[in-house]
Amino acid sequence: MASENAVLSQREIDALFNSDVASSSSETASVVAMPVAPRQDAGKRVKLYDFRHPEKLSKEQLRGLQIIQQGVAGAMAANFSARLRAPVEARLSALERGIYEEYVTQIGATSVVVIIDMSPLQGYAVTAFGLDVAFGIIDRLLGGKGKRNARVLNRDLTDIEIALIRHIGMDIARSLVEPWTRVVDLTPDVSELALGPQVMHAIPPSEFVITAWYEVRLADQTGGISLCFPLTVLEQILPKLTGQSIFENRPIRGLLEANKVQNDQLMPVSVLARTMLGEARVDAVDLAALSPGDVIVLDSLAADPLRLLIGNCERFAGFPGTKGRKMALQVSARVDDDGWVKSFEDAENE
Repeated sequence: MASENAVLSQREIDALFNSDVASSSSETASVVAMPVAPRQDAGKRVKLYDFRHPEKLSKEQLRGLQIIQQGVAGAMAANFSARLRAPVEARLSALERGIYEEYVTQIGATSVVVIIDMSPLQGYAVTAFGLDVAFGIIDRLLGGKGKRNARVLNRDLTDIEIALIRHIGMDIARSLVEPWTRVVDLTPDVSELALGPQVMHAIPPSEFVITAWYEVRLADQTGGISLCFPLTVLEQILPKLTGQSIFENRPIRGLLEANKVQNDQLMPVSVLARTMLGEARVDAVDLAALSPGDVIVLDSLAADPLRLLIGNCERFAGFPGTKGRKMALQVSARVDDDGWVKSFEDAENE
């Protein structure tokens, strides 16, 4: 056993030092020879985030809003065609996100801006279209062919033109009603109309907005119309802007069209209602010799119901009587398409 006070010689010290250097060199070489592990995130793509335009709506909500706005394009074309008595085409060309200040910059200073009250939702929407579109529609309303005249674009609008443009804004507002019934029953109304971005107070400049851009074709000419919806309005219907909710709440087109016909067209119309006691064939000689007291025998019996004609068509049947000092007819049955009289109960059972 070596002594505790043993002292290493110089030769032993050099040998120990050389062995430490060799071992450290081999470890360094082994470390250098080890392959570098690849980074796990080397294949990931970096997505830029725009803090000025943050993501406010999901892709599903944007898709639902796009479906609604495509319906607005069809309703807009139908409303314009009915007012102008001419074919009008409209389609959704883009659905963009941004802020209201950028939208005002895009529409320019010569556009007509209409503020739409989105009742019962709290807030306003903005629609804008160029003076070329406005004057093309006005020309058609006043009896022209709907063509634009570049010479009239650089002047102020007259009172009559402002009134006609307000009707255009009302047509755009009414175009929102049926497509938006998927999420809410709107009663939109034109709140304000101005030329150029003079109504920026309607929406804060920094408000996040969704803008729908439409392409409208009239008389072989194409123009643009935009609809701008602020986030404060859309937030009230975001839970319903999903694909499932959109299709579950899809309105029945046939029922809506039937109600529209009944309310807008049939109710104000007056029709002629008349009844006939019967018919008889009389020779011209006998007809010329008629005198007071002569009797003409009809082809109907006294107990037979009288036919009630709506216009020139037999639709109902009943029995004659009086109401006060006037003659009356008590309707008791319906006349079918084959001319047979059927009671209301039998007609309902069929």
